[in-house]
Amino acid sequence: MKKILAGVLIAGCLSLFVVAQKFGGFGGPGGPGGHSGSEEEPPEMPGEPPEGFGSVPDEEKPELTAEKVLSQDAVLSNENLTASKEDQSVLLVHHGAEVSVSDSTFNKKGGNSSNDGQSNFYGLNAALVVTEGNLTLSNVEVYSDADGSNAVFATGKKSNIQIDGIKIYTKQNSSRGLDSTYGGTISAKNVDITTEGAHCAAFATDRGEGNVSADGGKALTSGEGSPVIYSTGNIQVSNLQGVATGSEIAVIEGKNSISIKNSNITGGTKTGHGNTGSAVMLYQSMSGDAGQGTSVFTVEDSTLTSTSDGAFFYVTNTSAKANLKNTKLVNQTGKLIQVSQNNSERGWGRKGANGGSLEFTAENQVLEGSIEVDEISSASLYFNAGTVFTGSINSEKQGKVNLYLDKSALLTLTDDAYVNVLSLEDKKGSNIVSNGHTIYYNKNAAENKKLKGKTIKLKDGGQLVGIEMEFAEPKTFGGKFDSRQKPPAPPKAR
Repeated sequence: MKKILAGVLIAGCLSLFVVAQKFGGFGGPGGPGGHSGSEEEPPEMPGEPPEGFGSVPDEEKPELTAEKVLSQDAVLSNENLTASKEDQSVLLVHHGAEVSVSDSTFNKKGGNSSNDGQSNFYGLNAALVVTEGNLTLSNVEVYSDADGSNAVFATGKKSNIQIDGIKIYTKQNSSRGLDSTYGGTISAKNVDITTEGAHCAAFATDRGEGNVSADGGKALTSGEGSPVIYSTGNIQVSNLQGVATGSEIAVIEGKNSISIKNSNITGGTKTGHGNTGSAVMLYQSMSGDAGQGTSVFTVEDSTLTSTSDGAFFYVTNTSAKANLKNTKLVNQTGKLIQVSQNNSERGWGRKGANGGSLEFTAENQVLEGSIEVDEISSASLYFNAGTVFTGSINSEKQGKVNLYLDKSALLTLTDDAYVNVLSLEDKKGSNIVSNGHTIYYNKNAAENKKLKGKTIKLKDGGQLVGIEMEFAEPKTFGGKFDSRQKPPAPPKAR
């Protein structure tokens, strides 16, 4: 999964070559663990970027080899297999084979990948790989000590891996834990995953999308560009303890999703060297690894802890949804949300036309910090039942922000706020603690017609004031925002 990112190829675990020379490396501002390569920006391009701008072409599908190749049904137990040659897997399942393995150890000991793209997209050099068939694993251990050697890999819609009890340890770069591409599926229970290298997410999908789910266990990543979860497909985790010491909690690219339940996950990146720090990043790299559309991040009954010095949530060059319910956010900064353009140094859209669009829905949440939206971005905030928010909202009056406040939610302001739509279930705003600050709303917005442009005084010295406002529509995906890709509006706050 090669991104036009600088040294970060965040598909969780990618390598750095061809594109790095073209646009300063993989990764980039805001990318998981990304750092700057070349400081030069790609030339500005009028109109839409030409075909192939910022994209990495598909690699030729390789012929895979392995120490043990299974093309017929088999049941294995107490195996101890090792592979050490270049581009060689330990176990390959294909041609529709049904294979069950228990109480076994697989060791990819040396022998690097000769082609990063083929490793990322098709599982070349992976320890265990399924290209067509069903593999069931029970109480197994997988060790990888080679570049471009993902631990467990499913590629293709006819590839399925079921796991109950697995220990994974990868040491080198571009060696993820559980990874699927082109519609492959991995379902796991009771996982123990450790990755040490750069670009090594514990749970990942890459080109062509894929499906990964995990219930129960722990995951630790320590390399740069190695979030706990990186999705260009659909990934669900539950009952997980996860830590990324050099990257984000989670990253979604394009029209893909991550769902987290009953979990405790820590991570974050620092701002600097061209990066925008965050704990959760939703973006579009334009690399071709993920379709353009809406990123969907959902978390429930969990604790997420940010070690970043930036916003908890960072959205750029994509439309996105973030749905939070009954989840504790531990944030060491005063910034909750940043929706903004990026400088396009890594090819993430065309400069000046790569903002973000976020729909943020919170239920039974305690939220604190600033919500910042730049002039080519937008956000719709749904503070639903039981949500308590303390902070500022668009205090610089830059982006287009809509605010929907449930009557059982509580809003405490630390600065003046500027919103396009102001929808209050409690018409008097008695659940707003203004601290003397003013919420300015767009008196010309159709959804504000019940407010009639009036000034409404709040109980503690603040007020709601209708003024004329004009906001630019969000500009994403290289300059053209496709309204068909906007997320549907959720029900208004109850």
